[in-house]
Amino acid sequence: MKICLVSNLYPPLGQGGAEIYVGRLATALAEDHQVVVVTSEPGFHLAPRREVTREGIVIYRLARLNVAHNVTLPLPLLAQAAYRAIDLYHPQVAAAMSQIIRRERPDLIHLHNWVGLSLAALLLNVPRSAPHIPVALTLHDYGLLCAYASILHPDGHTCAPDLPCRLLADLDRWLVNGVGLVISPSHYVLDEHLRRGFFRRATQQILPYGLENPPPRPSRASGEGDSTIGHEGTFDILYMGRVQFYKGTEVLIRAFRRTTDPTLRLHVAGTGPSIDSCKALALGDDRIRFYGFVAGELRRSLIENADCMVVPSLWPDNYPVSIQDAFQSGPIVIASRIGGIPEMVRDGVNGLLVEPGDESRIAAAIERLRSSPELVAKLRASAAETARLYDMRFHVAHLIDAYQRLLVTDRLRPFDQRAA
Repeated sequence: MKICLVSNLYPPLGQGGAEIYVGRLATALAEDHQVVVVTSEPGFHLAPRREVTREGIVIYRLARLNVAHNVTLPLPLLAQAAYRAIDLYHPQVAAAMSQIIRRERPDLIHLHNWVGLSLAALLLNVPRSAPHIPVALTLHDYGLLCAYASILHPDGHTCAPDLPCRLLADLDRWLVNGVGLVISPSHYVLDEHLRRGFFRRATQQILPYGLENPPPRPSRASGEGDSTIGHEGTFDILYMGRVQFYKGTEVLIRAFRRTTDPTLRLHVAGTGPSIDSCKALALGDDRIRFYGFVAGELRRSLIENADCMVVPSLWPDNYPVSIQDAFQSGPIVIASRIGGIPEMVRDGVNGLLVEPGDESRIAAAIERLRSSPELVAKLRASAAETARLYDMRFHVAHLIDAYQRLLVTDRLRPFDQRAA
């Protein structure tokens, strides 16, 4: 089977769990199938840039003409609106997809994050270029419903939805009408889209992200030469992700500063619009360290050497890859009881849940773990069992089964239409 994955960001570019997952998925699928990836990169060149990885994955990188790129897009609403307006139907993306489809002839197209790759150009142009290629779509966030893809706007108000978001949702509901398979890692995110009238005709599948089996774990004091995490005698707390209002990073820093234990350490790995305000909140507390964006071995080392990972989301998060990585690698998860997170973290069983924005409960949970090695051992053992459910081979087997059902359904559709 030849599978075309479409994702606005792809390694080495990436900002979050969706890009990490798509990178892992492409590698896993390439073991038994042909994989083509369509993604974007900063800059501008008219034709897509083609490359082939050592695993045989064919990657097309589009540098389309726009006001910015995903990794450099400023946050203000005006910039977001201009970006999305230009992206509404991008002729360069449409032409590139036509060229790629004619050259590669995939059996199906699987859309992931698309902002910056013109959803309209993809979904309106594919049927004209190849009328018999079915389309699957994975919901990583709320990009179909909300201009910020989070249902929580930077000024703190929820997507009611506002008029711009309502218009966006109406347009996207029409655009995705031809999607044959919709996949969501969590019930919560799929249910939210169904509640708003999306995907009534599509096959629906709940499929948590897959996890690769990690290489042998290094000694706890490694940390790529960094002795500030995993150091004997300290209790190391990790935040890993986009540093943005709705991610709750500022809440975590305020919560951490409520603690007085000098052996506690907070490690913030990531960057984003709120990084300066977070550094200002941390000023004067030398227990807090910022790393910026991390990837590869440093990312892995930070996770494996942490005692605890906090996911303090204020938005209804979907299915954070960072929680899966923590389950697999050992740090105990403290996370917000919101969105799809409670489908992953069972309070007191494989982690701890707190109410979103509750600084005192986050601080109390950290101190509870610090003072109870028995609880840590119990939660860690259960989390390791949970991680086994995310095995990438299991994930790919279920995904291929869903693909095959999509192909069969697509082939039968003309007969169903004639019968009707």
